[in-house]
Amino acid sequence: MINKTTTSKFNVGDIVTIARDYKEFAQLDIAQPQIQVYSVMSVNADCTITLAGVFSDIPAEYVVGVPIEGELSMQIYYAPELQARHYVLGKVKQQEDIYSRPQFMTTLSERFHDTCLLEKMQAAEFHFVHELQHWLRVHYGYSRICINQFFDMRKPIMG
Repeated sequence: MINKTTTSKFNVGDIVTIARDYKEFAQLDIAQPQIQVYSVMSVNADCTITLAGVFSDIPAEYVVGVPIEGELSMQIYYAPELQARHYVLGKVKQQEDIYSRPQFMTTLSERFHDTCLLEKMQAAEFHFVHELQHWLRVHYGYSRICINQFFDMRKPIMG
C-alpha cells in the first residue's frame, strides 16, 4: 500500500491533488481556486477521475497524492467528532473556528497521543494523505480527514 514516490490507486473519498503541469495546461474550471486539494468523487471506466469542485474529469495519470508533510496538507483537517450538537436553552454553544482549523496531523496526534494507535500510524511511515485515509478506514471504518473549504479565507466581520 505504501509507495515512496506515488500511489496510483485512489478510492472514492480519497484526498488528492492535480499535477501542476496538467492543471496549468488544461486551464481547468475549479469551484474554489484557493483550494488545491480535492476529494475523489468517482474513478471512471475511461481512465479518468471525477474530483469534487472540478468541472471536468481528470485523466488518472494527472491525479496525484497529497504529501502528508507538505504545503498542500495545510488545506486538510481532521474532524474528530461528527455528532449532533446538544443545545441547552439559554446557553450559547461555542462554535468551532472553521477559518483557522489546525492541520490534520496535529489534531490526529493530539487525539491519539495516549494510545498505541499513534505509534502504529508513525511506524507505517505514510507519505500521502490517501494512504493514511485507507489505513484509518481499515482500522476504524472511517477516516474523518476532510478538506477545509474555508482555507485561506478571512472571518466575516460582524457589524
